[in-house]
Amino acid sequence: MKPNDTIVAAATPYGFSGIAVVRLSGTTANEIVKKICQHPSSFLNRKATKVQLYKSNNKPFDSALVTFFKTPNSYTGEDVFEISCHGSPTIVETIIEEAINLGARTADPGEFTQRAFINGKLDLVQAESVAGTIHGLGEKCSRLNHRIISGELTKKLELIRKSIVDALSHVEFELDVSEEDILSVSDVRILESLSLAKNEVSSLTKSFKEGRLLNRGASVVITGPPNVGKSTLFNKLLNENKAIVTSFPGTTRDLIDASVVYNGVSIVFSDTAGIREGEEEIEMEGIRRATEKTHKADIVLSVFDLESQPPQNINKGRAVVIPVLNKCDLYNENQRYKIKSKINSCFFVSAKTGDGIENLKNRILKSLDISENISDSVFLITQRQYDVSKRCLLALDEAISLIKNRPISFELLSIEIRDSLDAIDRILGKTTSEEILNNVFSHFCVGK
Repeated sequence: MKPNDTIVAAATPYGFSGIAVVRLSGTTANEIVKKICQHPSSFLNRKATKVQLYKSNNKPFDSALVTFFKTPNSYTGEDVFEISCHGSPTIVETIIEEAINLGARTADPGEFTQRAFINGKLDLVQAESVAGTIHGLGEKCSRLNHRIISGELTKKLELIRKSIVDALSHVEFELDVSEEDILSVSDVRILESLSLAKNEVSSLTKSFKEGRLLNRGASVVITGPPNVGKSTLFNKLLNENKAIVTSFPGTTRDLIDASVVYNGVSIVFSDTAGIREGEEEIEMEGIRRATEKTHKADIVLSVFDLESQPPQNINKGRAVVIPVLNKCDLYNENQRYKIKSKINSCFFVSAKTGDGIENLKNRILKSLDISENISDSVFLITQRQYDVSKRCLLALDEAISLIKNRPISFELLSIEIRDSLDAIDRILGKTTSEEILNNVFSHFCVGK
């Protein structure tokens, strides 16, 4: 990334639409937009101006609205222009081409948000929630990311940081003025500050599972022997005919994924190949992928019927396994009772008629253990945040252990506290390496 460059990209998805937006940011953005619009006067800050768009041969190709956001009060902290044109891919490409001819360059993925981060408009947790807002599904995901972008998680992390800094200041003071053991007053203050920080970090670390599910969606894998109705159940849970259904075993040979939103929570269902001794190489590969997907799932629906048995040894990883007896419309009460006596937690459904489907959906939501009311909560939402918070927690544990064990090593105590402080700064992006930053922003879409 070259911060002094002027960058350009479409801020709306590629395709045909009523309008499209092209965004420019940088020191020469004003000059470039003026030339494209042949606009002689200055653009007013935060005011939309109706213009004509011209190619380099002075021929107009569209009419548009230009909105100017003056530095530093813009998304990136630089001069930003948004050109709202008619939503034709040809028009969008022409604007970008003309801007490049006039000295701009195409923005890298996430470069607008990366510039906002570098210019202090956002910290790293807020930037990650920008990506979560764009890619997330479900109302709860949107609400969570909005609160993080608004600074609620940042405030919590800054309070933790303050407690750690308070503890470190007392330790550094004792290192400067005394070679004796820590004074009792300082001892208590340090322990209180570190214990408070530890409790808050521990709470945030535990929140990651729920935050991940809300932000990225839950993975629910449908597995079981061939011909037990997995694809029919998959279609019924999605309420659409996504997977091919036939009476022949082994119809599904590859993973089929599809998303749906239940009660504000995004769930990604995966239909998998039937688990058996495959007769063909393609089917065996499908079974291998099904097994791998199952290991990474949050929930596994182990589907079977009376002519088969549920797999006994599911490599479930972190998943909750829900046994599901399908085709229950074909079975009488006595047959159902025998199954229930063997598998008490089994769900009875008919993917064909829809019987029991709503109960199964409710069981899936309950297994995810997502709070009904998340309006007052913030969570860690990325693996990066979670990994660094665990390192912070480990350093705080070591520091508290050093205080409780006499004699206290001031130097070691200072190192552990500084490590915990560094971890908080890494979560916020204050001391994060360029490689990690580039990895974070590379997952953004171009134009954001």
